[in-house]
Amino acid sequence: MPETTDEAAHDLPTSFSHTALVVENIEEAAVRFEDVFGVSFSSPEHHVLTGGSARSSLRMSVSLTQEPYFVLVEAVDEPDDVFGREQVGSLAYWGWWEEDPAERLRKLEAEGVGIAATYAATADAPPEMIITEADLCGTRICYVAPALRDRMTDKARQEASKGPLPASYYHVGMVVPDIDAAIQRCATVFGVPFTDAAWTESPHQEEGDVVHAPFRQRQAISRTREPYIELIEATGDGVFGPSRAGALMYYACWETDMTSRLARLGSQGFGMDAVMRMGAGADPIAAITSYDDKGIRIELADAAAKPVMEHWARTGKLPTF
Repeated sequence: MPETTDEAAHDLPTSFSHTALVVENIEEAAVRFEDVFGVSFSSPEHHVLTGGSARSSLRMSVSLTQEPYFVLVEAVDEPDDVFGREQVGSLAYWGWWEEDPAERLRKLEAEGVGIAATYAATADAPPEMIITEADLCGTRICYVAPALRDRMTDKARQEASKGPLPASYYHVGMVVPDIDAAIQRCATVFGVPFTDAAWTESPHQEEGDVVHAPFRQRQAISRTREPYIELIEATGDGVFGPSRAGALMYYACWETDMTSRLARLGSQGFGMDAVMRMGAGADPIAAITSYDDKGIRIELADAAAKPVMEHWARTGKLPTF
């Protein structure tokens, strides 16, 4: 088993900083997140932003955690808006800190990346937030300028209780039609390297009444510190099938007591889309929940696998045993 080396992780580039979930009501969503994840949120704050000739008042709340943050954005009554009501329950984008949004915008346009929205504090100010259109990977990226970043993180730090901030999640997965094309595109757009696509295997994967023994798929992750960007090539007709492509799938969390956590999730109303085991009747080593009514979906992974992921990110090669 590869060993965890925190020093080596510091040599890797940083990854995304947050993901945004569009919700109907922030207060209700924050209560649900605290129940499910055991984390608190900053009090909701209005961000009045100008995009072109339009002005949007976004009501946002940030988790009082380490990065990556959970960000809740209350839906707005604007048709086809990135945060419109038709987006409720969906993870809207990868969030990325950007020191020079104006330069980033020029690069994105030069690379042919579609821009869904740009926001600034005033009509004449540089952009504070840039949101791309979904591309072949099926999701958006949100670049956040230092001023807005600092307002978000400072508010979270001010409202957090004393002591170390809790961890949140360690990657977000995304199903893609063509993993080789997705790796190339994501590496270009995000500006971080990726591992080569590798075959992974779940010895015994249960998806409702369907059992795969084994279930094999091609995956890749960003060669970054946590959180990782995980790309999964569409496989089969179940949880990783083509119908799931083009959206951020879940919050992936390490878990040291899988059996207890799964029982607790069941009591909280979650179903299970997939449960992975080493063999029939064995304890779970990973699981993916169904969505709840707030748009929460979780992948749990046994914390014993953490050194494997770190080795994969650090070297680009998935260990073989």
